[in-house]
Amino acid sequence: MSIRLSQLTTLAALVLLSGCASSQVSLSIKSPPGTNLGRPMYMLVRQVDPKQYANEAYSEVATKVGAPDNTVLQTAVIYPGTIQRFVVKAPNEGAVAVSFLFTAPDGNWQLLLTPPLPPAVDVELTVSRILSDSIPAALPSEMPEAPEAPEAPKAPEMPKLPGA
Repeated sequence: MSIRLSQLTTLAALVLLSGCASSQVSLSIKSPPGTNLGRPMYMLVRQVDPKQYANEAYSEVATKVGAPDNTVLQTAVIYPGTIQRFVVKAPNEGAVAVSFLFTAPDGNWQLLLTPPLPPAVDVELTVSRILSDSIPAALPSEMPEAPEAPEAPKAPEMPKLPGA
């Protein structure tokens, strides 16, 4: 049985396209020296159901560090005064929670990434909470095309003055 070049090209394109979906998420965590009162802390990345995520207590999430279940995608120690980068394998479906287990959380201590998952997320921490999180701008080739702006209306023609 022989495979034609066009069939092989089509098969290769399908394999490449199936890998184009965001199969991983790159996390960049900026932790200034005063983060968590200068003490290391845990970061926990896990697959979540958004409804359950909204009702989870800090203590429930913290227990998953010592006893991870099948939803845990990654755990790591975050050191104050560093920028740490992680690549996390994205789950086949569902949302992803990134939780920071501060000694004394004061405000937002976790963030939710919903499908379609972004390829990269930057997170900046502060003493006891997430200061900001952002998804880096897409490359121009990844950005959807903007709709064309409607044509501006033409200004009415000015009347001609006599003798001009």
